[in-house]
Amino acid sequence: MDDRPGDVVMLAGSYATGEANPTSDLDILVLMPGPGTRGVPGTTNHPSIFGDSFDGMAGDLMVNIEYVSEEAIALVQQAVRPATGDGPPDLANLQGLELRLIQRVSTGWPLSNADRLDEIKKGIDADLVRASAAALSFVDTMSLLADTTVLGSPARELMCRGAAEALLTSGLNAFGRITYGTKHLLSRSAAAARLPGAPALFAQCDKVLFADRLPQEEALPWLLDLTEELFRAFADERCAPGIQALLEPFRPQWAWSGRAF
Repeated sequence: MDDRPGDVVMLAGSYATGEANPTSDLDILVLMPGPGTRGVPGTTNHPSIFGDSFDGMAGDLMVNIEYVSEEAIALVQQAVRPATGDGPPDLANLQGLELRLIQRVSTGWPLSNADRLDEIKKGIDADLVRASAAALSFVDTMSLLADTTVLGSPARELMCRGAAEALLTSGLNAFGRITYGTKHLLSRSAAAARLPGAPALFAQCDKVLFADRLPQEEALPWLLDLTEELFRAFADERCAPGIQALLEPFRPQWAWSGRAF
């Protein structure tokens, strides 16, 4: 590993969150105090706009070591900073890389320079990131559900499946930890279902994820029932705060649904 003085080295990913399975990589995140190029010979690089990410083997275990500048964290936080003034807050267009970085830093365990990692974590508003991610996934849900009303098969079923995944992702970001992709949808939904008074979509996650197998006349109203319930649940004090405010500008677009958002 190419770590240097001033770096923060941490255990990240599924081993840090307790969600690892036999196929999981061991993820190491190195936060660099400034931009730089790192790497170890004999490893495969997967570079991104945030830095370099190398895969290698430690015995039979796949290890991923990612090098990211601390500046990248500040850029993501800047994107989710609420708008000032009298207008509605901005809804940041956070994608997988941004969510992955904040999730890894906020849940990671220090292997070196723990005091500096504590300082970095204090500068991260993970709840604001969760709120933005929940709101954006909710917007995606409604957009994809609208698509199912005008598209024929098989595009209709594909949009239905996408809407279902986005709906669960929205709920999990609201009620749980930062979630992106599909890897942990089932396990995290099962955990969320145990919350008292949790939205019904978590307990029915198996059916939700395969709603595309239902007839359209059954799937659409049922998924809309779940989205309407989730929208109301965003006011729950256990949720990341401010989700409904982020969604306010989009509500007129959902008039087609006939629901009370």
